Amino acid sequence: MTNATIAFVKVVRSNRQLPSKVGGVLAKLLRTKLDGDELFKCYKDLQVDKSYLASKMEGIVAERDELVKVNVDLEARLKESKSRLKEYELWAAKEREASKELKEELLVYKKEAMEQHEKGFNKAVRQAEFFAKDLDLGLFDL
Repeated sequence: MTNATIAFVKVVRSNRQLPSKVGGVLAKLLRTKLDGDELFKCYKDLQVDKSYLASKMEGIVAERDELVKVNVDLEARLKESKSRLKEYELWAAKEREASKELKEELLVYKKEAMEQHEKGFNKAVRQAEFFAKDLDLGLFDL
């Protein structure tokens, strides 16, 4: 009977510890559920963030594609502008050369006009000297 009593005492002690063990297990279970709920809430928030970022990324990709098109267009315009600039530089060089030639030609014409004027003046002085012998021609000086 001693063994039965010892066994009975062990069972009673075990039963007294059982509620505290069950309480500990229940507390752990509750903490785990609360942690799980918080993780689920975080998961839901992350899902919302993911969908927002995905839509934002689509907008960024579309904008990037548009910017690539604009960049290609601008590069084509730049190339065209550079070729036009070279054409205009060649044209300007030709025009400067033509202008230089025209200036030289103008100087030649001015020089010829001046020579003709001097010749005409000298002719007029000689004619005046021929018709008026006593006239002082010192006043007639170019």
